Amino acid sequence: MTKRIAMWSGPRNISTAMMRSFEARGDTFVSDEPMYGHFLETTQINHPMKDEVIQSMETDREKLRGYLTSHNPSDYSIWYQKQMTQHILDDDDLHWTLDLDNAFLIRDPRSVILSYLKKFDIENESLIGFLQLERIFDFVKGNSNKKIIVVDAEDILSKPSITLNLLCRALDIKFTDNMLTWEKGYRQTDGIWGAHWYDSVINTTGFIRTPKNKGEIPPKYKKVYDRSMDIYQKLSEYSIKIK
Repeated sequence: MTKRIAMWSGPRNISTAMMRSFEARGDTFVSDEPMYGHFLETTQINHPMKDEVIQSMETDREKLRGYLTSHNPSDYSIWYQKQMTQHILDDDDLHWTLDLDNAFLIRDPRSVILSYLKKFDIENESLIGFLQLERIFDFVKGNSNKKIIVVDAEDILSKPSITLNLLCRALDIKFTDNMLTWEKGYRQTDGIWGAHWYDSVINTTGFIRTPKNKGEIPPKYKKVYDRSMDIYQKLSEYSIKIK
């Protein structure tokens, strides 16, 4: 029986590096943003490579829900789903998520917002995913008997071995040192959007700690930052604690 892990995060949360880490285990099948095509087709948001993304993947939400909760990838005991919170729409009934082992990857909103603005304008607050992150977290917390699993990107970057070990323990899987390194480059498992978004991660071979971003949030995004920080701090109360 395949263990299906949905790792929920917004963009610019080291989510692709985390996908690399799990894929490097050798026993893990990975899916890169499986709801992205549905999100773009429904919202028609003009993201880079929008038409190509839509054509490259399944966009039917009901089919996606069934696939993500019932498929058993052959030859793999773990299925790591890199799930982006901003791809969950307001009318999405979240009960399907209860068939997954849900975990939440969080990051300081300052780092998220400033990193995102290097790639794309925040035309709508929902694009950075904090509002949806809170909604999914509240739903899972209120409707699942499983433990709440939250991990902070900064902890992974600063102490990857310790933090990933604790994360694996929380997910009830074995940690392996294979999760700490990977080969450079693109993967067949990457979404085709990687050509636009993955220019940094493709040059990495492991988690790289960079100086914490202390840049100024543009004034027009101050309210977005404040709301996002409230959500970040709320989930931080449940995050895996490292010594």
